[in-house]
Amino acid sequence: MIAAAINTHALIKMVYSSVLAGVGVAVVFSVAIVGAARSSDMRREHRTAAAAAYAALGAVGLLLAAGMVIYGLILVTHKS
Repeated sequence: MIAAAINTHALIKMVYSSVLAGVGVAVVFSVAIVGAARSSDMRREHRTAAAAAYAALGAVGLLLAAGMVIYGLILVTHKS
């Protein structure tokens, strides 16, 4: 009886979507951290162009990670 009530296709889709989203957000946020750290290193070495490029990479990574989290929250709260 219970086995008939479980939609395995939807469950599998939810599992791999959650894993992909979690890994995606982690990778994008890691890029933001690398950008911020390398920007600081480049600034200390007086390489301003490289520091600016890494700072931009960090900012873009942070914005993308925030956007991914917000999009995920919108999907969770949206009722279909």
